[in-house]
Amino acid sequence: MKLNMREMAKQGGQIRLSKNEGEVLKHLIRDGRAQCTEIAKRLGVSSQAIGKIKDKLEKQGVIKGYHAEIDPKKLGIDVFAIALFRFKSGVWNKLEEEDIKRRMRGPHLVRVYRLTEGDYTHMVIYGFRSMREVENYFQVLQKERAHISELKKLYVMTAESVIKDSPEDLLTKVIDELGTDVLARPEVIRPTPLKDVSQTGFFT
Repeated sequence: MKLNMREMAKQGGQIRLSKNEGEVLKHLIRDGRAQCTEIAKRLGVSSQAIGKIKDKLEKQGVIKGYHAEIDPKKLGIDVFAIALFRFKSGVWNKLEEEDIKRRMRGPHLVRVYRLTEGDYTHMVIYGFRSMREVENYFQVLQKERAHISELKKLYVMTAESVIKDSPEDLLTKVIDELGTDVLARPEVIRPTPLKDVSQTGFFT
């Protein structure tokens, strides 16, 4: 399921959700295919009530859509690249809106971010099937787009390098904390306690 984080950040920083609305969202985050009857059974309400909640969240734009979760590697996408660009001074402002949208529609572009500070103006995440594709793509890009932007840094990694690729934990946390003023903190990772080897018979 795809959520609209901008909608969830409205109204003084937070959108208002009832307890049931929050629970429905969390169920859909975990499984976007979950049926209303299934969620209703877990929450102890009617399936009609769940349907109304889903309709409301869709109309509000909080739920943007429902998508199948695909494993890119199964389709042969084995390489990802993170590129940091700096657009030439004044170029971005001269581009027409349609031209910008057209550039963002490239099939290899997975995510595009505009940076407001620092030495870079844009960060782009790409996906490719092989290193050969990566090398050819950026060779052509630098040749044809050098007058528009400069590729400042390029980080390339294999699909196996991806450790986490889901906002599920963040979305669930945000829903649980709606209406509160809890500041983000790094997770506390408690060390795994060591076994008392003296009780294992190892030394006997």
